[in-house]
Amino acid sequence: MGKLDGSVALVIGSAKGQGRSHALTLAREGAEIVLVDNCVVDVEGQPYPGASKEQLDETTAMVQALGRRCVSMVGDVRLAEDMERAAQYALSEFGAIDHLICNAGILLRFGKVHELSPDQWRTVIDTNLTGVFMACRAVLPHMVARRRGTITITASTAGRSGFPNLADYNASKWGVIGLMKSLASEYGSFGIRVNCVAPSNVNSGKRPSMTNNEAIFGLFCPDIAEPTRDQAVERMRLMHPLGVEGVDPEDVSKAILYLVSDDARYISGEVLHVAAGLMASNSA
Repeated sequence: MGKLDGSVALVIGSAKGQGRSHALTLAREGAEIVLVDNCVVDVEGQPYPGASKEQLDETTAMVQALGRRCVSMVGDVRLAEDMERAAQYALSEFGAIDHLICNAGILLRFGKVHELSPDQWRTVIDTNLTGVFMACRAVLPHMVARRRGTITITASTAGRSGFPNLADYNASKWGVIGLMKSLASEYGSFGIRVNCVAPSNVNSGKRPSMTNNEAIFGLFCPDIAEPTRDQAVERMRLMHPLGVEGVDPEDVSKAILYLVSDDARYISGEVLHVAAGLMASNSA
C-alpha cells in the first residue's frame, strides 16, 4: 500500500531535474501523474538549458515503468489558457486532481537591480510567481467543489533571505511564500492544504542546471577569474552547516511527499526548508 494510492498529482515543471524526481516519488507511492512542462530548451539570458520535449517523454515513460498511469502535455505556466487546459486534461484523463505541485521556475542573468532589464524582471516574476497563481487558479475550482486537495509550491532559501545579485529571483520566491499563506488562509475551510518547500542549492551531478553553470560559479567566487566548478563547490559547502554543496532532488521530493500525504494532514500555510542547515541562523 502506498501513501498516495488512488490519488492524482498534477506536476508543473516536470520534464527533468526536481520535477522529474517529484513525479517519480509520488508515483512510487501510488499516485497517477499528469506532467506539464513548457519544453523550451533555449531561453534568453538563462545560463543553463531548459527542458526538452524528449525529456518530458522520458519522464512519462519512467513513471509508466513504475506501473502508474501517466500522461503529459506541453504548456506555459505563465498563460492562463495553458494552465486551464492542463487542469481540464487531468480531469478528462483521471476525473480528479488531488495534488498540485508547482515546480516550474527560472533563473536568468545575475546582477544588481539597476543592471537587470525590465524584460528579465518580467520573465522571472511571470514564471516563478504569476505562474504559480495561474496554476492554482486553474485547479482550485475543482478542489473547492470536492472540498479536498493539496497544493505544494517550490519556493527557495532565496525566499527567506536577501541574496545579492538575485533581486528578481528573491522577489519571486518571497512572493510565492506570501501567495501560499493567502491560499492556505482562504481555502482551509474547503479542506485544501497549501505549503511550500524551500530548497537550498539542488544538485544535478554533471548535468548543467540552475546550480551548475559558469555564471553561478562566478556568483559564488567573485574574487576568482574564471572559477572552476570545484572552487564554487567549496564555497557552497562552506555556507551549509552540514558541509554539503547542496541537497539532492530526491531530498526535496521526500519533503513534498510528506506534505501531500496524510502524515501532514494538519500542516498548512508552512514553509519546509530542505537546506542542509542554511536557515539555522535565520531569526524567523
